[in-house]
Amino acid sequence: MNVDTGHDAAKAILEEAKSRLVEITTEEDAKVQVINRILTEALGWDHKDISAERKHENGFSDYVIHIEGNPAFLIEAKRVGVLDLKTRSTTRGQFKISGPVVRPAIEGVNQAASYSLPEGIPLCLVTDGVTWIIFLPWTGSGKYTDKEAIVFPTMNSVLAAFTEFYELLSKEHIRRKTYRIIFDSVHQSRLTLDRTLVPAIDQTENQIVQKSALAFDLETVFTKFFSNLTGQQDPEMLAECFVETRESRIADFSLEKLTKNVLGNVAAGHKNIDEDLKDLVTDAVASAGGQTVFIVGPSGAGKSTFLDRFFSRTLDPDIRSQCLVIKIDVQDATGDGSTLLSWLTEKAITSIEAQLYDGGSPSWDELFGLYHLEYKRRSKGADARLYQRDKEAFKDKFSDYMDQQVEHDREGYLRRLLKDIVVNRRRLPVFIIDNSDEFTMDIKSQVFQYIQALQRHVSNCLIFFPSTDRSAWAFAKTDIFNIYSSRSFFLPTPPPREVFRKRVDFLRNKTDQSGGEAEAASYIAQHGITVKIQNIAAFASVVEAVFVEQDYPSKQVGELSNYNMRKSLDLAKRVITSSVLNLEDLVRSYVTSTMAAPSIQHFSNALVKGDYSFFKPEDEPAIFPVFQVDKNIKQSPLTNLRLLQHLSDASQSSQSSDDRYIRAEAILSFFDAMSITELATQRSLEMLLEAGLIEPYDLSRRGYSDDRRFAITFRGLAHLRMAKFNSVFFEQMALTTPLADSEVSEQVRNAFREKGSIGKRLEKVRELFAQYLNDEDSRHCFVPERPEFSQQAELATEIHKRWVSATPTEEMWAAVDIVGERLMGKVEKFDKIKGFGFVELPSLRDSAFLHIRSLETSGIDPVPDPLPGDAIECEVTRNNKGLAVTRVVSFKPASETRVSGRIVKLIHNKRFGFAHIDALKKDAFFHFDWFNDDLQLRLHVGMELDAAVVSDDEGQLQLRRVY
Repeated sequence: MNVDTGHDAAKAILEEAKSRLVEITTEEDAKVQVINRILTEALGWDHKDISAERKHENGFSDYVIHIEGNPAFLIEAKRVGVLDLKTRSTTRGQFKISGPVVRPAIEGVNQAASYSLPEGIPLCLVTDGVTWIIFLPWTGSGKYTDKEAIVFPTMNSVLAAFTEFYELLSKEHIRRKTYRIIFDSVHQSRLTLDRTLVPAIDQTENQIVQKSALAFDLETVFTKFFSNLTGQQDPEMLAECFVETRESRIADFSLEKLTKNVLGNVAAGHKNIDEDLKDLVTDAVASAGGQTVFIVGPSGAGKSTFLDRFFSRTLDPDIRSQCLVIKIDVQDATGDGSTLLSWLTEKAITSIEAQLYDGGSPSWDELFGLYHLEYKRRSKGADARLYQRDKEAFKDKFSDYMDQQVEHDREGYLRRLLKDIVVNRRRLPVFIIDNSDEFTMDIKSQVFQYIQALQRHVSNCLIFFPSTDRSAWAFAKTDIFNIYSSRSFFLPTPPPREVFRKRVDFLRNKTDQSGGEAEAASYIAQHGITVKIQNIAAFASVVEAVFVEQDYPSKQVGELSNYNMRKSLDLAKRVITSSVLNLEDLVRSYVTSTMAAPSIQHFSNALVKGDYSFFKPEDEPAIFPVFQVDKNIKQSPLTNLRLLQHLSDASQSSQSSDDRYIRAEAILSFFDAMSITELATQRSLEMLLEAGLIEPYDLSRRGYSDDRRFAITFRGLAHLRMAKFNSVFFEQMALTTPLADSEVSEQVRNAFREKGSIGKRLEKVRELFAQYLNDEDSRHCFVPERPEFSQQAELATEIHKRWVSATPTEEMWAAVDIVGERLMGKVEKFDKIKGFGFVELPSLRDSAFLHIRSLETSGIDPVPDPLPGDAIECEVTRNNKGLAVTRVVSFKPASETRVSGRIVKLIHNKRFGFAHIDALKKDAFFHFDWFNDDLQLRLHVGMELDAAVVSDDEGQLQLRRVY
C-alpha cells in the first residue's frame, strides 16, 4: 500500500458512496459502507488491527486501531449528517475545537477524548464517513479544546488533500508517527521546523575519479576470486576457500551421520533378509522416515555455500553417490502464491530429470517404468479386451494415457519420480530449498508444507532449509513449523580476515608458475581473465597486505557489514579497487619489490570515498552519515551518536545477550531527561534501524515502534568509533553533511578550498565542524549531572577535544582499536607447553590471543590452569597482529562431567575429531592440539576414552581432558 494506490481506492469508495448517500442512513451504514473500507482498502489497515465496540471506563468506543497490539488511534463514528460543521468551506481546514466551526460536533469530539485520555491513546478521529475531524486528545500544553483539529469537511476534500489524509491515518505513517509532525505545524509548538540544510561540498561537485585500465581489469579478478561465494563456476574454489569453524565441523559430522541414517532406509543391504529388515525398521524408527534440517546463520554467513560444499566434497563418495540433490532457489519465484506450488513442482521435475535421464527427459521405456503398475491394471481391467485383441493398439492408447498424466498431473508425475528414486534406484532425494528468507510468512509456510507433503509421500527424504536467524525466529512461531519435527544447526559468519587468507592462498596457488606456466595461464583464461599472471600474483599480494597482514581493515569491513560475508567482500572490493588506493601503483611496487602496506589512513580514504572525490551517502549504505539531522525536526547533530553511545554502554555492561537490548520507551525517557524531544529521538532510532546501526530484539518484526527493544550492532559500534577517532571519516562528514548554519557551511568550504597544505586545511575543517557540533548540541541538549549520564557528558567533550586543534597521530589511529575492558569469553584452546592459547569472544564474533603472563599477573590465586570451555572476563586490546587479552579480570573453570566414550570420527588432515559419549547419547568435538603428543599419536577410531566433557551454550559437547 502506498499513497497512490490508497488514493485510487479512496476515490472508488467515496464515488460509490456519494452515488448512494441517501441510502446510507444509519451509523452502521456509515461504518460498513465507508469507514471500514477506507481503513482497510485505502489506508492499509488489516482487519486484525481493528477492534470494534471497545469497552472503556466511561463507555464504548466504535473503533480502536492497533499497531502490533498497541492502541494507535481511536475512532468515534456517527450517522451521516450529524457532524454539521458551521462552515461553507469544502476544502481541508484547521479549526479550533472549541470554536464555532467544530462546536456542532463537540459531543463526538469529547466522547472520543474521554475514551482516549485515560488509556493514553494519542490520536482521535470523529467521522460520519463524509466529514472527518482529526485531533490530539493530549497536546502537552493546554487543553485539547483550545487547540486546532484538522478537518476534511467533505468527501471531495479528502480526495483533494489525500496525501495529508494518508499521512495522518494510514498504517504506514501511523507507525512512523507522521501525524505528530503535521500537528506540530498546526499547533505551532515549534518541535518541528522547515529549514534549509547546506553542505560545505554539494554533491554536484562530487565527481568519479578515473581508474586505470589495470584497475578495471583487476576488479574482474576480485569479483571472480573474492566476491563470488558460490561454487557453480569453480567447485574447487568453493571447497578450498570455505572457512571452517567448530560449528561447521560439528554440522558436517552431524549431517553425515543423519544422511547415512536416512540412507539406511533406502540402500539395499548385503546381509540376509532378516537382518536387512531388522536394520530397515531400526533405521526407520531412528530417522522417523526422513529429516528436515534448518541451517541457520546471519545473512551472508555462507549457509548455501556450506551445503554445496557438504554434498559435493565433504560427504564420503560412496554416500554422495547415493544422494540425489534437488536444489530449488526460491528467489527465482515471482512470489505469486497462486502459482507458487506449480512453480516448485516444475523446478523439482527439471532438476530430477536432468540428473536421471540422458538429454534431460525420460524415454518411453523409462516412462513405462514409472507407470508400469497402471499398465498391468489396465491390461487386466477396463482395457483387457483391447490388450488381448491388439497389444500395439493397447500400447498406443497407454502412451496417450502416460502423456496425459505427465503433462496434466505434474505433481503426480513428481511423486512418481521421487518414488522411483527411493524404491527402484535406492537413492536418497535431498531437497535444498534456498533463499526463501525475503518472502512473506504465507509463502514460506506454503513452501514448507508442500515439501513436507512430498517427504511424507516418499517416506525417505532429506529436506534442508538454509535460513537467516531473522527468518528462523519468525518461522519458529508459526503453527505449521511446530507440526513437523526438525533439527537445526547454527553457522556463524567466519572472520573476514580468514576468508581473505584462504582466497589469497588459493589464487596464489593457482597462479604459481612453478608447476608450469601453461597450466596457470589456462586456469586464468577459463575464468575470462586477460590480466597477466605476474599482475594477478601482485594483486593477490596487495589484497594480502591490506586485509590479511593488517588486522584493522578486515575487522573494519566485517563490522561495517554486520559480519555479512557477501557485504564484507563487497566493501573490500570497494577499497581494493578504489581510485583513491591507486591499485596500479601498488601492483607495480610489488613487482619491483618496493611495496609497503597502505596505511590505515589510506585504507580509510578508500573505504569512505570509494571511486568518488568525496563521500557520497547513497553510494555505500554500510557507511552512514551519522551527523545528519532531519530538516523538519529540532534536533542536535549528535543525537544519532548519543543513541549509539547509550546502546554501547548498555552492551558493555550487560551480563547476557538479552541485557544488551533496551526498550524504546526507556530510551525515550532517558533522552527526554536530556531535553531531547521524543520526536527527535524516535526519528533517529528509525534512521539508525533502517541503516543497520541498531537492531531489534525480535527479528521477525520489521520497523520501529515504542514497545520494541533495540541494541547496537557491529556497524553501529564501528560508526561510534569512527566518529570519535577516524579523522578521514570525520573530515568527510564535515565536508558533506548538510548543516543547519549556512555560515558555518561556507566557512568549512572556504577552509577546504584555501591555499596551503592539505593537512592544515583538513585540520581547520575538523575544528570548524567539531565546534559547530558542540554549539548545536548545546542548543538542543542538556545533560544532567547524574552518574547514569556520565558517558553522555563525556561524548561532546571528547569529540570537541579530539578534533579542535588536534592533528591526527598514530596514537589517535591506535585508539580506533580499543575493544573493551570487561568482555566475557571462553577458552577455546591453550597450549601449556608453549604458554599461550585463544579465547573465544562471542560479543565480538572473534578470538583473542591469551598469553600465560596475563594469567600470572591477574592477581588470581592460584594462577588459573586454562582448559577449553573455561569462562574468562578480560580486558581486550588490538594491535597490528590482532586481538589480545591484556588483563584477566576473573576466571571460572567450566562445569565438567567425567564420562566414558569412544572415538567415532577422525579428520587427520584438519586435526579434529568426535567421540561418542554413550551415557549422554551425544557426540563430543575435540581438536588434536588439546592432547599431549603421545596421545595424539595413538588416536584411532574405536579408541576408548576416559574423559571430561563440557557443554556450550547451544548444548554441544566438547572434550576437555583425557584421564
